[in-house]
Amino acid sequence: MVREPRKQRRFNGWYTIVPVARHRAIDGAAAVGPRLLRLKTTAVQILNDCETHMKGNLLSGRRSALAALAVATALVFGLPPAHAESTLDKIKTQGYMRMGFANETPFSYATPEGKLAGVDVDILNYLLAKMGIQEIDGGLTSFGGLIPGLKAKRFDLVSSAIYIKPDRCAQVAFAEPLYILGDAIIVAQGNPKKIHSYSDVAANPALKIGYPTGGTGVSDNAKAMGVKDDQLLGFPDGPSGFAAVKAGRIDGYATTAMVGETQLREMKDPSLERADPFEQAVENGKKRFGIASFAVRQEDKELLAEINKHLTAFRGTPDYLAILEKYGLTKADLPPDGLTTAQACAG
Repeated sequence: MVREPRKQRRFNGWYTIVPVARHRAIDGAAAVGPRLLRLKTTAVQILNDCETHMKGNLLSGRRSALAALAVATALVFGLPPAHAESTLDKIKTQGYMRMGFANETPFSYATPEGKLAGVDVDILNYLLAKMGIQEIDGGLTSFGGLIPGLKAKRFDLVSSAIYIKPDRCAQVAFAEPLYILGDAIIVAQGNPKKIHSYSDVAANPALKIGYPTGGTGVSDNAKAMGVKDDQLLGFPDGPSGFAAVKAGRIDGYATTAMVGETQLREMKDPSLERADPFEQAVENGKKRFGIASFAVRQEDKELLAEINKHLTAFRGTPDYLAILEKYGLTKADLPPDGLTTAQACAG
């Protein structure tokens, strides 16, 4: 669910501003007032003594004073010197995770009621529950703002079908793959032309397939596998391409797998189906598809390990597949056996 600020319960107000950490020490100051007063007096004395004895390098002296102040703080409160709290510890303590998302359906998006939804959100909710964390604190940003926001510590994790790519791996740490986003070809019921790859189309010059104009990914993948320009016919949208398949103008309509599956389900037309199995295009020995996952900061190794532990155990189970199918994905969109984030990062 979307976690809203305590003083601002409106959906829009929350999504434009990511909430900051609560000032627990300030809230509890009244209860330890006398002790804080003694600490302040001691700290000032230490700082003054250090500055009195400084000679020449003012910056070095202030650093020494600050170091002494840290020790004095520990002594006054009877505590050992503090260590930085890990992101995983912080999340478990506060009971929620801050997730940056780009409002992309069906991956991570906000419903009209102000709730977080999407395949990424449902998977993450399951993983967090296994970690004893009950809520996702959603922060809306542009897709291009996800990784910068994560690195700036506005978020603990970002997710909106972010592809694992070498240049991104140099900036953030990705969890193991969630799913792949490849192509699909929508064909007539029974797949009469037996189309199971772009190579099948290239091997038969008489075959023609459609694709959505305005995007180059699908047509580029087809051409990479030898499909000729005169075998490709552009359509403004899925419904017009599907109509051409039904009319026999083309032998299949190529589109991204998730879009094609979602549109087929919405149409509920038994005369059409998704070619299955379907072999993705290959370039330089590697399949051309997007590999999506969550991203965290590179230093948050404990958090990444905890996510991967539960993710790898969950992925491929009936409950995991149910989440994929709820949002238009199928078993065919699971990462191939043996595919790892390390391999995707290597390019």
